[in-house]
Amino acid sequence: MGGRDGSGASGGDRHPPDRTGRETALERRPAPAAAAVGALPASLFGIPFTAFAAFWIWGAAQATAGADDPGAFFPLFGLPFLLIGLGIVATPLWAMLRARVTVYAVTDRRALVIIGGGTGGVSSHARSDIRDLMRVERADGSGSVFFAWQSRVSSRGFERRSRVGFIGIPEVRRVERLIREQILERAA
Repeated sequence: MGGRDGSGASGGDRHPPDRTGRETALERRPAPAAAAVGALPASLFGIPFTAFAAFWIWGAAQATAGADDPGAFFPLFGLPFLLIGLGIVATPLWAMLRARVTVYAVTDRRALVIIGGGTGGVSSHARSDIRDLMRVERADGSGSVFFAWQSRVSSRGFERRSRVGFIGIPEVRRVERLIREQILERAA
């Protein structure tokens, strides 16, 4: 697990220093199935939303059937809601696809969440960012390690906080230990 090529080959997770002199202690990819399961609650909300949009379009089409006036296009106003609903229902698929282009890494100085693809980016968390290290472990040893908080302010001024971490990874206890050893204890 954790080969630089993403193959998951297990030949030790330690990699030679990169061009900046930083040593990568660990690389992992999240399990796409775990990401999909985490997105199920949103998907369940999308089912009645989509059903209502489809019912509304059907009702509007029945009400305007046979009309030759511009009102015959009225059912089309429901299409954006239908598409939004379908997008919500497909949330587990989007989460799975995003997990496939995500890599988690622990170096000797920071924890990295690297997301590839069109909306990708890098989230870097140094020792000063890592607080409240929390592990959620399943019976098979996989799970998630949360190490930071992310705050977002809505357009109405409400602050929403969410945990940041490595989600859906194998050997979660080992990953937590590496974060403690490589980042927290080494920098102290």
